[in-house]
Amino acid sequence: MYIRHLYRKKTTAYTVFTLCTGLMMLFIVAGCAQNFGRIQWDDNVTQAFESNQVEPNYNFYQYTIGTQVYAIVGFDPKLEMQSRIWRELSVDTEDFEVATSRIWDDDRRLPRGPRGAIIKDPAGEQVGVYFSSLKFVSIKFQPENRVMVMLDTTPITGGPGERRQF
Repeated sequence: MYIRHLYRKKTTAYTVFTLCTGLMMLFIVAGCAQNFGRIQWDDNVTQAFESNQVEPNYNFYQYTIGTQVYAIVGFDPKLEMQSRIWRELSVDTEDFEVATSRIWDDDRRLPRGPRGAIIKDPAGEQVGVYFSSLKFVSIKFQPENRVMVMLDTTPITGGPGERRQF
């Protein structure tokens, strides 16, 4: 009789613990995912950047360090980029062609070379384009049509235990 009583207590405690953990994870995931967009790789976007035939109505920005271009994004004009590290880039200038030709290429990773992608907002609507060899990017949408783009620069700076020379 006493063993059954202990078993019930353990089962109840385990059930409550599992339920609380599940609810906590649900709230964390829901809170993190609410304002983030995503990218969808697209060969047409890659070709558009390589041939300098991108959407002329987008506002373009480049992420550079020195003369090295790591990423280019273009957004619908209704969105405002929130960043001090992204510089504006005009499509109809030679600077745009230079930026696309200087895009960083991490030849140690597959697939190689820069790729283009469609940027989608949290609702799944296309709001821009992305071009880079950096495959991991976070796009956060904020109130008043502001957007932040955060790149995973681990391949540039090197992962744990890896040293890169610049």
